[in-house]
Amino acid sequence: MPKDQLDHQDVIDISKRDPERFYKFFWFNPKIDSEQEERNYKILESHFEKGFCGVKIHSGIHLVKVPRDIMKLASFMQDFNKKYPLFIHFTPKFSAFGGISSKDIAKLAISFPDLQIILGHAGLAMEFAIDFGLSLKQYKNIYFETSCSIPYAILSLIKTVGHKRLLFGSDAPVTNPMKLEIDKILCLSITKDQKQDIFYNNINNLIGMLINV
Repeated sequence: MPKDQLDHQDVIDISKRDPERFYKFFWFNPKIDSEQEERNYKILESHFEKGFCGVKIHSGIHLVKVPRDIMKLASFMQDFNKKYPLFIHFTPKFSAFGGISSKDIAKLAISFPDLQIILGHAGLAMEFAIDFGLSLKQYKNIYFETSCSIPYAILSLIKTVGHKRLLFGSDAPVTNPMKLEIDKILCLSITKDQKQDIFYNNINNLIGMLINV
């Protein structure tokens, strides 16, 4: 991995094609050498000034412990603009990484109640979705993103946290075809209005009022 924060010029270029449709998130590595910490946050702030309105962290690639490794990031975001969401790429436990648990996310939500948290790939497996739904339903600042999820796991989250806190995601073009991710929502036994909320209204309410630069 790069020893510095990733360059995001490609994100800027894509968003310029249709600034009313694209909202720019900065993929931040919170584990870069602590000696560069001040510089890292100046880079992030400069991108916020360029119209970026959210941050993504990849727990698996950067082996990020939540909440330990992102306390400063969460505090920085909440203080800078509490409307800017933090997107956390959920990664389960594997040989080199302890994974992220529902308790980890709950600790973060409690510590930063004004921070909007999006849990990516929340229905990656049925067991995770049930755990997240039952454990995190009380924390209203947590949202659940649907990409790479199985349909019944999405339905389980709807039953536990409610459809208003689910956000459609495609993860395109990295994983599944867009149509498959869309069909996961369309096939669910929920109302058309609920599907419309998941596909559009919920994310529009969360970040739709933010202004691109």
